Amino acid sequence: MKTLTEIGLRKQAQRFSDSISHASYDNEGAPKTIPIFNNIVENDSVKIYVFFDDVVIGNISNVKLVDKDGDVVAQSDRAFTKPKEKGLYIAFKYKYAEMEVESIEAL
Repeated sequence: MKTLTEIGLRKQAQRFSDSISHASYDNEGAPKTIPIFNNIVENDSVKIYVFFDDVVIGNISNVKLVDKDGDVVAQSDRAFTKPKEKGLYIAFKYKYAEMEVESIEAL
């Protein structure tokens, strides 16, 4: 039996989105930080977008979402080669769902 409402799931997605402070990444092996470009919450889903503009060039890897407490809450193990002429978006997408892990039986 599920107990969370659609509103409850949406609020969990919104709280996660609101908790993100910035992204960190490695550029040619050097650690860097970048602001979050955009975040979108739709019902029980959240999308966090990181955008690398023409200022960032070269190999980008180890992209992480960092929350307001300074904790890494999500990370990508993919590596990208970013040319100067093109922008690069990286999207972190999550869907909240309730799973029943324990049932309560009436005695």
